[in-house]
Amino acid sequence: MRNDTTRNTKVRAGREDHSRRRWLGLAVLTFTLGTGYLVAQRGVVDAVAAIAEESETEESSSNSSAPRPTLAEIMAQIDEVATRHRVPPRLVAAVISVESEFNPRAVSRRGAQGLMQLMPATAATLDVQDTFDTRENIEGGVRHLRVLMDRYHNDLPVVLAAYNAGDRAVLNYRGVPPYRETRQYVIRVLRRYDRDAARVAAQRIYGAGQPGRAMAAVTVTRTRVTMIGIYAPPVSEPEVVVPPKVETPAPPAAVLSQGP
Repeated sequence: MRNDTTRNTKVRAGREDHSRRRWLGLAVLTFTLGTGYLVAQRGVVDAVAAIAEESETEESSSNSSAPRPTLAEIMAQIDEVATRHRVPPRLVAAVISVESEFNPRAVSRRGAQGLMQLMPATAATLDVQDTFDTRENIEGGVRHLRVLMDRYHNDLPVVLAAYNAGDRAVLNYRGVPPYRETRQYVIRVLRRYDRDAARVAAQRIYGAGQPGRAMAAVTVTRTRVTMIGIYAPPVSEPEVVVPPKVETPAPPAAVLSQGP
């Protein structure tokens, strides 16, 4: 009996040891396969990320390496597009000068893009696909100016105010809104387009009493001279003394009746 008990114990221990080894081997195999799968997946993800980064780099390099149009080419496009839409080319050039300084890749803090600084929503309504394309941007901006000029009857200060601040602001204030940025924008564009028009617009926007806020020093000097001339006290003239008229009394009737 003792030998049988010992033999059974050894057999049972051997079976348990075999079972443990089998489970341990299965665990090691599962861990190995899982680790290999994760490593493989990570390698695929890294490879995809590397390809995407490389494509983005190539795209950005291709965009940056695209030849930037010269000022002469931009001016030629301005002249052609503006003439076709019956907008003064000099006005378009003035707008571009203030908006982007002739930089086709310019982007403002508010998201306006390109030469004429078109907002994405405005560009969409004008059917501009690429706001950084020189010709598309000029085409869209000039068409927008033409619409505003027709809407506000070629009133350039109001047209430029609507271009800068939007139609709603112009309609709410029934003219150039009292925004400092918009007022300065209107004067800056008009100075590049027509200095006389800028002078008249400044007097209209700021009032005749405050021309110095937007006008040049010469204009301020002329205004001060005019004010002095208006309010100077008149020069007193010497009073003309008229002597009293002395009437000679008529002779008595008796004397008149006597003859010589």
